[in-house]
Amino acid sequence: MAPHRLDPVLNPRAVAVVGASHDPKKRGYQAVRALQSSGYRGRIFPVNPKGGTLLGLPVTPSIAELPAEVDLALICTPANSAAEVVRACGDAGIAGAVLLAVGFGESGPEGRAREAAVAEASATSGVRLVGPNTSGLLNLGIGLNLIGARDVRSGSLGLLVQSGNLALNLMLDATRRSAEGISVCVGVGNEVDLGFADFLDFLADDDATKSILVHAEGFRRGPETLAAAARASRRKPVVVLKAGRSEAAAHAARSHTGAVAGHDAVLRAAFRQAGVIQVERSDELFPVGAALAHQPPAPSTTGVAILTDGGGQGTLAIDRLVADGVRVAMLSGATRNALRALLGPAAAVENPVDLAGAADADPGRFADALDLVFADPGVGCVLVVGLFGGYARRFDDQLLEAEVSAARRMAASAAERRRGLVVHTMYAPEDTAPLAALREAHVPVIESLEIACRCLGALIERGDALAARPWRPDSESRPLEWGDGDGAGALSEPGARRVLEAAGLPLVQAHFAADVEAAVVAATDLGGPVALKVVAHGIEHKTEAGGVRLGVLGEAEVREAWAEVAASVARYQAAKGAAAEGGAAKPGAAKRGAAEGGAAEGGAAEGGAAKRGTGSMAGMLVSPMLPRPVAELLVGTHRDPQVGPVVTVGGGGVWVEVFGDVAHRACPIDLDEAEAMVGELKISSALRGVRGGPSADIGSIARCIAAMSRLLIDHPEVVEAEVNPLFALPGGAVAADARVYARTMDRHSDSSR
Repeated sequence: MAPHRLDPVLNPRAVAVVGASHDPKKRGYQAVRALQSSGYRGRIFPVNPKGGTLLGLPVTPSIAELPAEVDLALICTPANSAAEVVRACGDAGIAGAVLLAVGFGESGPEGRAREAAVAEASATSGVRLVGPNTSGLLNLGIGLNLIGARDVRSGSLGLLVQSGNLALNLMLDATRRSAEGISVCVGVGNEVDLGFADFLDFLADDDATKSILVHAEGFRRGPETLAAAARASRRKPVVVLKAGRSEAAAHAARSHTGAVAGHDAVLRAAFRQAGVIQVERSDELFPVGAALAHQPPAPSTTGVAILTDGGGQGTLAIDRLVADGVRVAMLSGATRNALRALLGPAAAVENPVDLAGAADADPGRFADALDLVFADPGVGCVLVVGLFGGYARRFDDQLLEAEVSAARRMAASAAERRRGLVVHTMYAPEDTAPLAALREAHVPVIESLEIACRCLGALIERGDALAARPWRPDSESRPLEWGDGDGAGALSEPGARRVLEAAGLPLVQAHFAADVEAAVVAATDLGGPVALKVVAHGIEHKTEAGGVRLGVLGEAEVREAWAEVAASVARYQAAKGAAAEGGAAKPGAAKRGAAEGGAAEGGAAEGGAAKRGTGSMAGMLVSPMLPRPVAELLVGTHRDPQVGPVVTVGGGGVWVEVFGDVAHRACPIDLDEAEAMVGELKISSALRGVRGGPSADIGSIARCIAAMSRLLIDHPEVVEAEVNPLFALPGGAVAADARVYARTMDRHSDSSR
């Protein structure tokens, strides 16, 4: 394997233990002992100003006196000296360091200051830093054990964790629940320098690692980590256990898009987009990782078949797979006929296939039936359910040889046909000879039916991910020119329309009217019924403020609608002001704001006053009424704190937050992925026409979604944007409303002129 930039950290020639101690209760002693007992291939240099010897090794008095071969320092000193120690490592030419201490960014203002100092020391000295607040790391291939765990089983699973205790629990789980062990384990800690993305890249290149397992509470550099996971998943499976998934942890957002895009929903979509397999429970992580490491992914056109010696468990397995959204294979007529000829008329030959006792006297029937099921072109992987591995123990010791032979035939058949095989059996904890034969061939043998089903689901997901077009994040910025001026926060709708139109989204024609006379002129020019929508600072959802009138026809109706909207908006703003001040609005405020002659007092043409935050109504947009759509959609984008720019599509209008019919993707996406998002929606069937009704132009909808997915990448000053509703019409798609939020507008402004 070619050298990797992180080899000094994970394949060091020699390790210095800074803060080495003679006290067996301290990490500076335990680390030296762990390196010796694990058979570390390099040299070990304890460092302590007192000198002497430790566990038979000479103690170096200072970092400056270490030899040039030292690549990595394990820092066991307190947090308040960490920055100084990191700088000393840099001065000595040490390439990497592992900082164990706690008391940094996770512990308040003083800790954040210490963390900033450590980050600066790492950056200026060139020392690549793991941690702080890390459990350490290990690479069993070279005996590098800086975690201190004992008797860790060596294997092909790479593990990245944020919790030290969970790392130890998971490694113990590897011994209990899986025949597979660890290749590399890293406690990423606070990610001050090196983080998940760096170690994902390393493990993707590591020949000893066949699957990458990740436990994360959060990602400090989320978009970078997601991109690294997407790269790694094209080469080997990546399995993630994400903690902190509750909606309560979602960031507060102002638009509908943010309100429905909680952390869990967005992360799930982003993981799937990156080809990452997500598990829900810690006891699933190792079994799923082990299954993916050694079993082939299921071809994307296939499903799961179940072979059982008991109908009850087979039915439970089918229920679990269907509940998890896993494709279940439909066996061909030829397969069913062959199974019936083999097993007799009492056997059930649909999926699940029930041997109906045929294996009790001859365990080889399992292998015979499995070979027939594997031959079915619709089967991508098989779950064997029941008592296999225990027939000799349960019925007759003389069956042992036949059962071992059946196990070997089953494993050989799976390997020959390149199909996945997982065996669930109640005898899994006993490691009988037949089960040992399966494990020797890297066939997962699992006691829990639920976990076994999750492994099969993962094989299906892995096949689908590999068949999909790779997602490639795009950081190239192509800025939009908005005009001159300055401003920030919620843009007025005229400004928001300009931004979105420049991004390629189609919006309904609209004329800004600063007063009722201009509205009458605009309505006359448009001809036919029109829609009036208020333009006012602080009103994000116009319907709630009574700021929309539809189907307005003729001068008299325009004047009446203007007055009604102005009065309603004034009442809404007065009520909001009273709520904010904790008191009642002054009498007459609403009346003054509802003057029929034009915008409220203090208004300015085309949203200027609204932009400056006076709270007054700047005017209205006058638009032609659109034909009745096939459906109304929402298309929006926002910056997720974990994933980065995210695009969302869902059923639109006022019901988006009620029904939550939405799909998410990390940005950017292409037209194919945009169409796939539409297909995930419950409303998608309506878009394709219901009971002879018209169908929407799905391609136009997809173009809108793809265009929105580029907005935050092209313009980093935009925080959120949304069109709701997007009218899905038979001949295209057009947005009737627009919202854009910006954090700063130094170069581009919300100029409504």
